Amino acid sequence: MKRLSLQSGPLRELIEMLILGLIVFLLAREAVQNFQVEGSSMEPTLNSSDLVLVNKVGYWEVSLGPFDALLPGRSNGDFLMGGPSRGSVIIFRPPYQTDVDYVKRVIGLPGDLIEVRAGRAWVNGRRLLEDHYTTQPPNYSWGPARVPPEHYFVLGDNRNRSSDSHNFGPIHEDQIVGEVIFRWFPFNRISDDIRRSLIDIGGAPIP
Repeated sequence: MKRLSLQSGPLRELIEMLILGLIVFLLAREAVQNFQVEGSSMEPTLNSSDLVLVNKVGYWEVSLGPFDALLPGRSNGDFLMGGPSRGSVIIFRPPYQTDVDYVKRVIGLPGDLIEVRAGRAWVNGRRLLEDHYTTQPPNYSWGPARVPPEHYFVLGDNRNRSSDSHNFGPIHEDQIVGEVIFRWFPFNRISDDIRRSLIDIGGAPIP
């Protein structure tokens, strides 16, 4: 009877393909995550039960010591590829619950002066124009307060039905999972138009 050898031949090739496929699967799982939206806090951008893809690679934290300055975006924390920007929609774990994930929009970066008053959010003294992606003006006030280092100020697009930084304050970068980059379900609402550039009431971008 002829024995199958692992040194060469179809059996070894099959095992190598299976191992390679497993490695690719595990890497892909670490890089991109599927996420189901729950609740109405991000309406009208995201609805409850929407399925989205989350980019985790750009939010990996890596410390390269003196070589950090050689990578673009390293001024924004220790993120491998720049990390959150104003207007990004991110997935994170809230400070008081580590077993659930929240989805909100980044309004303030470390060092920003944030205020919510008169039905508007303000960043560094500039009033944001957000009517095209928020449900209604906020009916609360917050701040003014400066976002601490390594922290981010986040709000839901459905301002008055969202538990976010106006409740629990800015979140630490260690709580961030990744950025929502694509909605793939429901199929009639497939879109990559999730991130929004923050602009002031005069239409100028917030740098």
